[in-house]
Amino acid sequence: MNLKRQFLWGMTPLVVVSAVNLFSVPLFLRFLGEEMYALWFYLMVFSGLFGFADLGLGIAVTRYVGMALGRGDRAAVREYWGTGNLIALPLLMVVGAALAISGVFIGPQWFNAAPEHHALLRALFVVGGVSLFLNYYGQFWIVLLQAHLDFQFTSLLRTACSLLQVIPAIWIAWRTGNPLWITIWAALVGLLQLGLLVWHARRHHQIGFDLRHASLARGREMAAYTGKTFVSLVVNSMLGSLDRLILGRLAPAAGFTLYSICSNVGMRLQGLGAAVMGPVFHNTNRAVGGGREAATTAIFDEMFSFLTRWYLVAAAWVAVWHPVLLRLWLGAEDGARAAPLFTPIILAYCLNSIAGVSSSQLSALNRVGTALGFTVTGALLAAAGAWIGWHAAGVVGVAWGFLASRVACVAQDLFAGRLVGARGWLSGWVWAAIGMHGLVGGAFALSYLAFKRDSAWLILPAGLHAAVLVAVLLRHRWQGLLGNFRGTGQANRAGAKGHAPES
Repeated sequence: MNLKRQFLWGMTPLVVVSAVNLFSVPLFLRFLGEEMYALWFYLMVFSGLFGFADLGLGIAVTRYVGMALGRGDRAAVREYWGTGNLIALPLLMVVGAALAISGVFIGPQWFNAAPEHHALLRALFVVGGVSLFLNYYGQFWIVLLQAHLDFQFTSLLRTACSLLQVIPAIWIAWRTGNPLWITIWAALVGLLQLGLLVWHARRHHQIGFDLRHASLARGREMAAYTGKTFVSLVVNSMLGSLDRLILGRLAPAAGFTLYSICSNVGMRLQGLGAAVMGPVFHNTNRAVGGGREAATTAIFDEMFSFLTRWYLVAAAWVAVWHPVLLRLWLGAEDGARAAPLFTPIILAYCLNSIAGVSSSQLSALNRVGTALGFTVTGALLAAAGAWIGWHAAGVVGVAWGFLASRVACVAQDLFAGRLVGARGWLSGWVWAAIGMHGLVGGAFALSYLAFKRDSAWLILPAGLHAAVLVAVLLRHRWQGLLGNFRGTGQANRAGAKGHAPES
């Protein structure tokens, strides 16, 4: 299975969830209301602080598992996995309890929630602690399967579980108007997913918990890399959502909800790009384990080009048509309120997504400390942007401050590209593509002169613009298919002529 196919399998559940979100987010907002919706997002933001839950073991173990697979050493695979499992199980239980306890005591004091909702917020954090254990331990098994390049099963399972979680949650929100029941349902789905992952690994890859294969020597071997990864995860978890943490402290629930809705779209868009991180990370590990370091350049070039071309399409289309998109999605009033935030937030997450290629390779190449430096820089810039932006222009200023902070992502891409001998952002085609999107987008934006901004007819030029961008992006594939079709036709005609009866 090649890199792009692995990426597409990894992206499938994210595409499905993003499509479901197009109608689920407005429904959740309507059924829960702004106050309950904000409580739900307070839990998600606070849970993000615990993204270090496995102390980096998941990444470290699968890195060494991938390198062992590259060498064909199955005994080492079991030893690395059993050692990581022995540490991860109790560790994740402790971290889940820490989320619940700290959320109960700190959550109502930090977030701008009404006093009558403090008890509900505490209950959300208790259930959130259980969900954290199930989700992170499930992810531990997902990356194990991906280290075996089993992207197809993990993709199908994640897609099914995502649908099973989101669709009934809409009904729960309608019936109860309470985010607590939605969170309980999510925990039950997480338990089901974990069980199916363990079953599949045992049946198809002959790997179980393998605790009996745990080895102190393997633990020591992974310790240094795990420590660096842990520090990186802590920083990412505590600082990755710093803009929303600061906004949750400063803004009322209505402003925080609008920003969260836009960020949710951005995170879904970033999630699509995050699907590239698994293939890049695991294939780079195998290349290094097999002594094929030169292959890292080809991996970077292929996936950076692939990802950047698609995100340029998304950014260009959103920049022109976000007023139409938001009006159809959120309604006239909420769409107009969200419009000034939407474009800078989406552009920021596009840059985050493209940086997934460089961050994955830096991790696989044991440059975790360097990646951490870029992460800290980006987080500090995001915090400064949020604080300055709020005092300068309110919620809109926070959005633009967050976009400005993404210069750290571009710097990381430039460093990683130079490290492996790839050009990345320095390639001429990148800037030619940006110029082309600017010209085409400007031409289509003239449609606003012909129609009123609230006209339903704007859907037509928006759809045509999207079709043109996708057609240009896929032109080489269409040419290849056309060439294959012509070649097949010529071969058929030659065959028919060759088998014609003699006169």
